[in-house]
Amino acid sequence: MNPAPRSEQHPAPSRRPELQPLRTNDTKAVLTGMALWAVALVVLLVVPPAGAASWWAWTCVAGLAGGVFGLWYVRRRDRDAPAIPPDEQPIEPSTAVPPASG
Repeated sequence: MNPAPRSEQHPAPSRRPELQPLRTNDTKAVLTGMALWAVALVVLLVVPPAGAASWWAWTCVAGLAGGVFGLWYVRRRDRDAPAIPPDEQPIEPSTAVPPASG
């Protein structure tokens, strides 16, 4: 007497659809970060730190430079990405807010 195959004993659970990455506005995120670095730089230039903490201002400059690179990279990536037809847009997870009907 052979036992039943494992698949008959415990059926496989139904497979969930693959989650797609959420669509984000990366340009807005980079610009927000750059604005925060710029505000920090202005504050440090108006109220300079005491002692040998002048490197803080250079940290803000480096953050702005990184933001410029990030902005260039994100815009180039979006420009070179293949266009997805509207009927093949990725399906968002069920917890995502549905798009507004226009």
